[in-house]
Amino acid sequence: MASHIWIGGAPAVAQIDSVTFPSDAAAGQIVNFVIGVKTLSVTLTGANQSEIITEVVAAWNASTIPEYAEITASVGLDSNDIEDGTMKLTADTAGKPFAVTVSIGSGNNEIQVITLGGTTATGGTFTLTYDGQTTGNIAYNADATTVDTVLEALSNIGVGDVTVTGSAGGPWTVEFTGTLAGTNVALMTINVENLTGGVNEVQTISSPSNPTGGTFTLSFGGQATTGIAYNASAATVQAALEALSTIPTGSVACAGGSLPDTPITVTFQDELASMDVALLEADASGLTGVTGSAVETQTGGSDIADKAVNSWKFESGTQNGTSYDVTDTINSKVLTGGSFFVINNQLVAGGIDGKCVSAGQFGFSMDDSAVASFDENEPFSIALWVKPSSSGERSVLAIRHSNKNESSDASTYPSTLNSDYDYALTMEPGSVVKFDVKKQVGFHTLTTIGTLTTNAWNLVVAIWDPANTTLSIGINGGALENAGGLTVGTATSSNNRYLSVLSQNVQTLSGFLDEITIFREALTLANSQTIYNSGNGDFYPFPTDGNNEIQTLTLTGSPTAGSVTVRYQGEGVNVPHNSTAAAAEALLDTVSTIGSGNTNVTGGPWPGTPLVVEFINDLALTNVELLEIDTSALTMFVSETTPGVTAPTGKVETTVSPLTKSTITASEGPNHWNIPANWNTNTVPVTSDTVYISDSEISILYGLDQSAVTLAALHIEQTFSGFIGLPRTNSDGLSYFEYRDLYLKIGATNLFIGDKEGDGSDRIKIDLGSVQSTVLITDSGDGEDANTPAILLLGAHVSNVININRGSLGVAFYPTEESTIATLRQAFFDDAADDTTVYLGDGVTINDIIKSGGVLDINSNTASLEQTAGTTTIHAGTHTLLNILDGSLNYNSVGTASEINLSGASVLIFDQDRRPKNVIVINKLSDESEIFDESGSIANPVIDMENTGDLSTLNMGKNFKLTFGATT
Repeated sequence: MASHIWIGGAPAVAQIDSVTFPSDAAAGQIVNFVIGVKTLSVTLTGANQSEIITEVVAAWNASTIPEYAEITASVGLDSNDIEDGTMKLTADTAGKPFAVTVSIGSGNNEIQVITLGGTTATGGTFTLTYDGQTTGNIAYNADATTVDTVLEALSNIGVGDVTVTGSAGGPWTVEFTGTLAGTNVALMTINVENLTGGVNEVQTISSPSNPTGGTFTLSFGGQATTGIAYNASAATVQAALEALSTIPTGSVACAGGSLPDTPITVTFQDELASMDVALLEADASGLTGVTGSAVETQTGGSDIADKAVNSWKFESGTQNGTSYDVTDTINSKVLTGGSFFVINNQLVAGGIDGKCVSAGQFGFSMDDSAVASFDENEPFSIALWVKPSSSGERSVLAIRHSNKNESSDASTYPSTLNSDYDYALTMEPGSVVKFDVKKQVGFHTLTTIGTLTTNAWNLVVAIWDPANTTLSIGINGGALENAGGLTVGTATSSNNRYLSVLSQNVQTLSGFLDEITIFREALTLANSQTIYNSGNGDFYPFPTDGNNEIQTLTLTGSPTAGSVTVRYQGEGVNVPHNSTAAAAEALLDTVSTIGSGNTNVTGGPWPGTPLVVEFINDLALTNVELLEIDTSALTMFVSETTPGVTAPTGKVETTVSPLTKSTITASEGPNHWNIPANWNTNTVPVTSDTVYISDSEISILYGLDQSAVTLAALHIEQTFSGFIGLPRTNSDGLSYFEYRDLYLKIGATNLFIGDKEGDGSDRIKIDLGSVQSTVLITDSGDGEDANTPAILLLGAHVSNVININRGSLGVAFYPTEESTIATLRQAFFDDAADDTTVYLGDGVTINDIIKSGGVLDINSNTASLEQTAGTTTIHAGTHTLLNILDGSLNYNSVGTASEINLSGASVLIFDQDRRPKNVIVINKLSDESEIFDESGSIANPVIDMENTGDLSTLNMGKNFKLTFGATT
């Protein structure tokens, strides 16, 4: 137990709150800020979070509501001065706290939705909790009316405060109405542990291939058991599974006989009950005497390049009586550029004059470093195999000048050939062969010659004859036909020709350019699709289309259950042990690395007949990887006998994400009870401490809620002239009804007010809460105004005792306030008439009043009053016993006075309030006492004269009844 002295004076710090806006805030929603009883509403119009925050900040700062004008709003920024999705609220006056609540919605009442999820409940009950209060049990299939009734039975939800709609069994929509309308209420929580409907999963472990020895393992949750014998019992398997950290003890139950003859069932229970758990994984690689499988390649896949390399060039020798030497670069040049296929529309190799060709094209060039001179003064020929499709794409051969513009746009071919190219051989599938002859200026007439066969290989030969300036074309062994004349200028070193080959959309055309042969002498086609070479009768080879890969899947042994995992490039699928070809093909189509439609499976069914897999379409003509086979599931098979079904779940959610508010910097200052620096001990008082408030003029205004603390004693001396508590109306700058705590809420076993000499405090407001207190008031200040007592007390304990000898006191002074007093003793020091002034509000519950002086105003019921001096005025309430030994009693209440006893020089007055009054009996015990009811307000006056006879002291305005009792 420590003693603390109030010193005040802590540095003032401005409060800063942060309001976080939800990312789904949208135009049309309404943001509400509430301070006290005042609400600032902003209807959102912004298109995004940033715009919304900006408009809310502007609306706050433009508000003329006094409570809001004390706080400045700003857009929240992070440490890098970037908007962080918040709004900052900063107190304009450091050390003066504020309290604001926030909500967002459609502008209507908050709506929460209760949903039972997971498995559909088949029975049982659930409960709902709202703001600390929990409902009774609600049936799983309750209707909306039942849910409404159960919620309204809570102590913090009144009748009419919620409206529930929805179907029996939910979802139920709860709209908060009545006193909860338009407020940001607490989110309800749900407890569904008593709902029923879940199913425990059962899995079966079997050995369909009858191993004869070895061990296997089972894996669950990424952990594998130690080796389990091939002939293990159910108990052995259960012990192995429960040894895993991923399976809690008691969470599996194994039943059945012993492997491999009898399957074993595994039931998941306890902590794994009512769950759809993962399938146990079996590794049977350690078993012996089991079946096997094989994959063998029947035919390796190959593409066209594999079959057509070196198919094009002529050997040195004689052709049609003319000798050729391929080593003579003047007479013949074989161009090679590597592989010129375009796969999946990506360029593999090639280029034009060193420039890259766009996707879907390829080409290469021969420049004059390979050919010393290339002009029209000598004959030459070009031979090309081409296999066009029917889709309309073209292949182009072009000869260009070396000194032409190097920035030609290859993408314009073959529909348009610019002047960079002097000669072009265009092959258009399904139509005709066209040849354009260009001079340095202008075009010759287009000549159509022959037709290419689509989807077949065509040998095209073009021969240039300088003698008659013609270019002749032959297709598939047909006769050479003249394609037009040509006028040639003088060849110089500056106009040597380059040869460029451009092929467009080859992946569609299937055009093949591996080697191109340029001849300096004319050639003659011999017959269809062939051409002689070397003069020895050898035929020019015809290109082939390659082969599709074929792999054979053979399953040995005689498996009776389970499946084989077939993998390609790491991705796999389970193929049943008895799969047909059609079923296997459908399963392989699902493997992402193979792709749909890329296999053709024949043979089968397994295990008697192998499955033959041909790779087609996207994988055609390709040397694919070997399929991989995993047969472990054939020897140890785990199946899901009974799928686990999750237990019913429940959730409660709001229809709109809430605004959230937090305090970044708390208010501090010299007037805060809860700041350690304001106490001489640098600590805030706690339970059992003693507190002295004296010798200071620094008020205690904030941090007043200390209701969790019960002091041994609280001393408030007359040397303290500051205030304790806040006035009902804020007078610090702007005027508004005060929304902060008005009273110092603190328990005190003993409360002393007014010790020592001084002017005292004009405002002391203390709420003693539920703590039993004894109060002694020896003096007080004058009060803030002529109508308000200097000391205002509240307390709820039925045994509270208040003693006042000097000063002014109000108990439950303001409307709606309540307080309980067992005994009030009102006395005086110097002047019995007015040393003390006490006001008891209509919210006071009091038993006994013992009054020896001062002024007392009563607005509530009393059990007994004894007065020996001073003045008492009763404004309301019923009163059982009023003993007036001296002084005055003004009875203005219309409530019943059961017995009034007058003695000494006491005065009983009814004339201040002329409303009818009900007084059962007045006992007049002295001749000096007087009664005044000249207005005749007592309905049936009964006065019992006890040993008295002076009727002149009875000032009655109507007939009354006298009785004469014995002397007592």
